[in-house]
Amino acid sequence: MKKKNSTQETLAAIRRNSAYGQSRTLSLIYCVLLVGVIGLLVFAGTHGQPFANRMAWLFGGVLAGVAASACLYHFLFAHYDQADALLQVAKFQQRSIRSRSDALALVEKIREEVNEEGEEKESDEEELSADQKDETSVEPESDPVENQGEKG
Repeated sequence: MKKKNSTQETLAAIRRNSAYGQSRTLSLIYCVLLVGVIGLLVFAGTHGQPFANRMAWLFGGVLAGVAASACLYHFLFAHYDQADALLQVAKFQQRSIRSRSDALALVEKIREEVNEEGEEKESDEEELSADQKDETSVEPESDPVENQGEKG
């Protein structure tokens, strides 16, 4: 089975969490209603005409309504796509800021650990060097040559 792209999963999750699908459905309903309203207005406006002329005007009105609805529908889709894109950018930016702050916190923690280790090493080295100085700086109380001369 082919693994889904993480970008596609993210986009699907964002669209699930937003009103993306519902807004497109509502815009389609509004556009269909617009076609009907324009058709009814044209039909009502040609009340005094003979029936054949009214049907011609109704057909022309419906075509005009379809053209207007197609333009409106296209505009609304572009608007919803733009809003969806802005939402995606905002969520990606939020994630990157969160990731960046997590990374900075991790770096700071590592820096503190390294400083603590460095201080421990320095204190251990100071203790060792102090012990070594004590051992090497011990002077004999008396010279063994002098002690031998006094005995004999």
